[in-house]
Amino acid sequence: MASRQSSGVAERATVGIVLVIVATLFWMSDQRRLAIFVVLGLFVPYLAVVAPFRCGGYTRERRACRLIGNGWLMGCKYHRFARLGRIFGRDRDRAAARYRYPGRSVRATASAGLPRRQAAGEPTRPRGFDLLSLTVSVSSMVAGWLALWIGP
Repeated sequence: MASRQSSGVAERATVGIVLVIVATLFWMSDQRRLAIFVVLGLFVPYLAVVAPFRCGGYTRERRACRLIGNGWLMGCKYHRFARLGRIFGRDRDRAAARYRYPGRSVRATASAGLPRRQAAGEPTRPRGFDLLSLTVSVSSMVAGWLALWIGP
């Protein structure tokens, strides 16, 4: 299972390397419009949606998730679309952080061996950073396509 995941990460990283090489070759061969298109129209959206990055979602232990996710805006298999949800106002993790567990039961006794449960933590990245990532990704994609169609 781990080898399959690491091979998928390697394949996704290879796509990014190929895009950078193609953009460099276009730039060196005086095809500047195509180089700008590859960088803005393909590479930046690749970084936002496909490239392997750490997830950074919230865990129950108030830490950032360390699994490998997809791009700036996607998460790992457990936190998929959590950042987009936070951008558009559906912040489940902040609501979980406000939730307080009920007090101890009258019949239950405290156990020293069991850790105390805590709510989910605060965001690992500010909401504004996620909104900026989305804005940069969409605007660069549009600018890349415009550079391909409209140019000197």
